[in-house]
Amino acid sequence: MTAQPRPGRRPGRPPSLTRDDVARAALDEGMENLSMPSVARRLGVGHSTLYRYVHDRDDLVLAALDLAMREFSWPPADLPWRELLTAFVDALWRFLAGSPGLAEAVWTAPGLPPGATVLMTGYRVRLRAEGLSEQDAMVAIDLVADLTVATEIGVRGLDRVFDTPRGRRSLREIYLLAWPEMGDETFRGRGWLNEKLDILLDGLASRVGPPVPVPAPVCAPPAVPGRAEVVAQGRALAREEGLAAVTLRAVGRRVGVDPTTLPAVVGDRDGLVVAMLDAVAEEIEPPPAAAEPRAELLAVSWTVYEVLRGDPWAVAALSVDGLAGPLILPLVDRVVTAFRAAGVVEIADAARILWSHLFGAVLSATNPDDESFGTRMAAEVVPALARRGAEAHDDRARLGLSIVVDGLLDRLATPPATPTASTPPRRPARRTSG
Repeated sequence: MTAQPRPGRRPGRPPSLTRDDVARAALDEGMENLSMPSVARRLGVGHSTLYRYVHDRDDLVLAALDLAMREFSWPPADLPWRELLTAFVDALWRFLAGSPGLAEAVWTAPGLPPGATVLMTGYRVRLRAEGLSEQDAMVAIDLVADLTVATEIGVRGLDRVFDTPRGRRSLREIYLLAWPEMGDETFRGRGWLNEKLDILLDGLASRVGPPVPVPAPVCAPPAVPGRAEVVAQGRALAREEGLAAVTLRAVGRRVGVDPTTLPAVVGDRDGLVVAMLDAVAEEIEPPPAAAEPRAELLAVSWTVYEVLRGDPWAVAALSVDGLAGPLILPLVDRVVTAFRAAGVVEIADAARILWSHLFGAVLSATNPDDESFGTRMAAEVVPALARRGAEAHDDRARLGLSIVVDGLLDRLATPPATPTASTPPRRPARRTSG
């Protein structure tokens, strides 16, 4: 006997993409005009599908940079400090020149991709062994990287053309007209990068102390955990300690991996939470569609309530952090469609009120020891309200949802107009052949 698909869910192939697949499509698309829709078109998937792997364009840029860095050949970390920094600058220049817009992406990226963290850690350990202090080692790597990126962007910018009193001139030509003694070669190739680097390294040499015994650098990337395991541990942590406890570092400890490997799987912390929300949405069994708007609204909202009650942390993610996964969108669309069918014009307001009440009901149901002033006062007036337990909370939640839905439809719904004697019904338009 074969298992039947869950009601309301369309059977299909499991997701076959990975975060690296999305990152490679972004690199193929090019970093200059990168966008989520363009990458989705290249992959042949819907725009919302990408949000299972990258939660916004910034995260897409980080994923692309991480993949590019992991696939590039970087200098080994066992070189003397001056040779190491020089070789790193040479490699970084080739890396940036390989793709237009890559330097701007590195310059403006909201953080370091995991591949960069692994590489820089190996270089930092080597510089420490060569006699640089911990801070000087980190500053040196950052300084030569900034110098290289800025110079690459600046040299390319010399090709920009401007209108001048002598006609259209490139920025390179304008500089040469002002300082002809510099020579054309000064504004081509790598510009003054080598000269600037020599001055920087000469200054750094005065700060090098005696060699320090440190562990050998480890440049091999650590093992990357599976997405499902990371998401499952994130949910478990959120259930136990709340959403605020969910960080990449905390989840990495639970999975037993280096936290720097997690961005390659889920992106940043928001990406992890979006993946957790999608895991919650995957467990929702949509109720059968109801023809009557009120029944549809009650069925969908109750289904969401039952799922969120098991993962109350999701309320904070949805209502406070403003995050959402794409798998919840079909249920949201059903709510909007039901309000529209009922004649509600202010659909956004109606939906916001409904979700706000539903979120409050979830939080109340997951706090059985609620001793707030409101709860104690109500129990004093009506002793039966002091009854505890999930069944009592569910009864009140179902009653509350019914009252809210009835109130919204009564207040905001516009009944369909009925023809009267003074306003004859419109005749259907006559069809014409063409």
